[in-house]
This record gives sequence, C-alpha cells and structure tokens, in this order.
Amino acid sequence: MIHLFSDKKIKAFGLDISDVSIKAMQLDPKKDGFFPSAYASIGIAPNIITNHVIAKEDKLAEAITRAIAQARHINTKYVVANVPEAKSFVRILNINVAKESELDAAIPWELEQDIPVPIDQVYLDWQLIKQDKEHFTVLVTATPRDYVDSLVDVLKMAGLKPVALELESQATARALVRHTELNEAVLILDMSVMQTSFIIVNNGILEYTSSIPVAGNAFTESIARSLGVSTAEAEKIKRDSGLLADSKKGNIRQAMLPILDNIVDEIKNVARFYEEHGGMEKPISKIYLCGGTAKLSGMVDYISARLNLGAGKPLGPVTVGNNFVNICSKEQEAGLPIKNEEALEYTTAVGLALRGASYETN
Repeated sequence: MIHLFSDKKIKAFGLDISDVSIKAMQLDPKKDGFFPSAYASIGIAPNIITNHVIAKEDKLAEAITRAIAQARHINTKYVVANVPEAKSFVRILNINVAKESELDAAIPWELEQDIPVPIDQVYLDWQLIKQDKEHFTVLVTATPRDYVDSLVDVLKMAGLKPVALELESQATARALVRHTELNEAVLILDMSVMQTSFIIVNNGILEYTSSIPVAGNAFTESIARSLGVSTAEAEKIKRDSGLLADSKKGNIRQAMLPILDNIVDEIKNVARFYEEHGGMEKPISKIYLCGGTAKLSGMVDYISARLNLGAGKPLGPVTVGNNFVNICSKEQEAGLPIKNEEALEYTTAVGLALRGASYETN
C-alpha cells in the first residue's frame, strides 16, 4: 500500500483501472457491515492504456469521470486505486539485521539485487511477516515511480484526491478471504479479460502473486477461429454456453479446453513452486475463482476435476469466490442491489472500497 495522506480518517471509494475497463465501487457502513451504495463498470478505448502504460492521461481522466457519473451516488472525492501486478514487483525477503528499525535501510539494498529496475526509480512498501533470532521476514512491494506519478496525476485531473494505491492482488484477497480463514493458505484465481492472476494468501498475508496473459479474450478468440464467427458473436456464444454446451455452429468446449488446460497447468506449477520455495507451513486449503471469466458455466467443475482427481496431490475444494463475505451477513446479502454473480467482475474494486470505507492513514 502506497500512502499519500497522513493522520486522517476519511471515507474513500474504490477505483479499479485496467487496460480495458474502469470499475468504481463505494461501500457505506451499515449495521454489522457495509452496503454497496454506488458502483459502475465502463469499457475504455484500447489506446488509452497500452500494456499497462498510461498513454493518454487526459482520456483516462475523462473515462474515470464517466464511470463516477454512471455510479451516480459516489459522494466522496477520496479514492483508493489499484496498481496492476504487471507494473509491480512483490518479493519476500529474509533480512539479517539486529533490530526492526534497521529494515528501512536494509530493504532497498537487499531488493536492488532482485528486481530489474534501479531502486531509485521505484516506490517501496513493506510489511513484516515474522521474525526469529536470525532474521526478519518481510513482504516487499516495489512499483515504478513513473507509473505511480502518472496515475496520481490522472486521478487529480479527474477531480479526485487519491489517498492510497494498492496492488490488485492485495485488494482481491481482502474481498475474498474470510476473517475465519486468516490462518489458512488460500489460492485465488482471478480470471479477467486480458490476464489470469494467481494469488496465494497465507495467514492473512499476500505471499505470492503472478499472472499470465491468457484469460477471457483468449477463449473468445479461440471460439471465433474455431467456429468462423465474429469476435462479438464468439463472446456471446461463450457467455451463453460456457463449457457445458455446443453451439449449432460447432464445438465450443473443444475450442476452449486447450486454453483452460494451460491455466490449470499453471495453477499446478504455482502451487508446486510455492510449496518448494515459499517456505509454506501448511498446504493450500482451498481455491477461489473470481473475475468475469469465472462466471462461465462449467468452469469451476472442470478446474476442480483437473486439480483434484487422478494421481496428483489435491489442492483443496474449488469454488467461486464471494465478494460479500467481509461486507455483510448471508441474510443481508439477499437484499443487496448487486448479486454476487455480477459482482465477480468487481472483486478488486470491492477490496479497494473495503480499504477506503473507513480509511485510517498511517
């Protein structure tokens, strides 16, 4: 988390910005929880953000303004926004110093050897995970200064007051991992339009994150090629049929499975790498799916079968994540204006909004 204000308690809304869309979400406090009082999702032109680089700041500011207007009931200028995984470096470091007060000086030196960007060109944030007699274990996030500065400028151009920027994976984990699961190791599979992210949260702390450029668009393009239809028609077929049925024009499942198998294989690789190199003290207990692609019919069942049947080591149950588990009770959820299936596309925005709902800066 990159803090931009200090010594204030304010209410802020969440703003999730990607290469293809902007999602806004405001949560207002209610008895025993929060209420999604304002939310909106809009698409943006493909040349505004290119490969996670803000190419047209003025156009992005205009798009943010449109998203806020569409949400209608956002009543604060304070915002918590996201930083894409592709623009950040997340590392767990074991540092041998005598006192915690020495970490600020030691972390840049240790991290400089482990990232491909000069240390004076990034903003650093770190969190102490544990300590023993020999060393401190810290989670460190580094984000290029030029991206952060550009994003802050855009938010201000849109008339907003940014109070913090946060990794997508941190916000996603905040939305999906229940308070009762903070002593478990949970893997989150975030399947969006452009990429699929793999997030491992252990003991309530983000300990691993990675992504591949394979997600919803790849399924759509494969269907379009296989069936000989337009991209727009392929997208509709994908959403209507998922993995459960075939179109009259051809075999959708056959077009999608090679791509999905690549994602499942990467889940296995991530779990294996984490077990071998992450110092994991407990096995992954469950897997949550989120993102718009997670809504496709048959997605959960297929991934679960591939991961937990056969000779390999099972990874725990696979379910669709619930964005409301840390917002309200199950009974209150029934009265919310947005249902969880729709809210799956807002997971990062929900996590950012949770951070901003009663934001207390350090």
